[in-house]
Amino acid sequence: MNDNDRRRYEMLVRVKQFGIDNAGDFSGIATTKFTEIDAIVGATDSEAAKQQAGFGEAAQQFEVKDSVREDLRDEMSAISRTAKSMEYEFDGIADKFRFQRNMNDVEMLAKARAFVTEATPYNADFIAYGMPTTFAADLTALADAFEASFATTASATAEHVAATAEAASKIREGMIAVRTVDGIVQNKYANDPGKLAAWLSAKHVEKAPKKKATP
Repeated sequence: MNDNDRRRYEMLVRVKQFGIDNAGDFSGIATTKFTEIDAIVGATDSEAAKQQAGFGEAAQQFEVKDSVREDLRDEMSAISRTAKSMEYEFDGIADKFRFQRNMNDVEMLAKARAFVTEATPYNADFIAYGMPTTFAADLTALADAFEASFATTASATAEHVAATAEAASKIREGMIAVRTVDGIVQNKYANDPGKLAAWLSAKHVEKAPKKKATP
């Protein structure tokens, strides 16, 4: 959750505790709203945990994707380098396997697939020039793994985003519940300065710190 939601969540935790500590003073709508706030805090805790888990999963999947990308890059670079050596025997082959280092992920995957297709008639020749006998299969496997990483990173990111949105939604529900019960509590403690002050403190949302002006 962002800083604003975190401050609102902390307020909801305080309000929840206030409701527990003073449960005997309330009934009806107030009791219903305090119970609702209690449930919202619990649900927000759950979504926050999912958010952190999703963040960790996304980070892990991006690390896997980065690793596969580097392996794919190395394999394609080796094929491209070998094709340059083969140019004197196979005119134009270097252009077929030219490797550009500034490609994005989609472009790299497409290029890897093209390398596999273009290499088919030259398979024995690449091997004769020192490439492993399994180089085409190795490249295909790396391309498959790289393509699969697109979905896993997207899924992990989606889970993180969904949990963040759900937590924010729960917090908004909690804010409405607090505003609803606020009038009841203030009426109840109109002649009890101590309890009233405790309530006002509990429901107060800290303001975001002001940025220092640039001198």
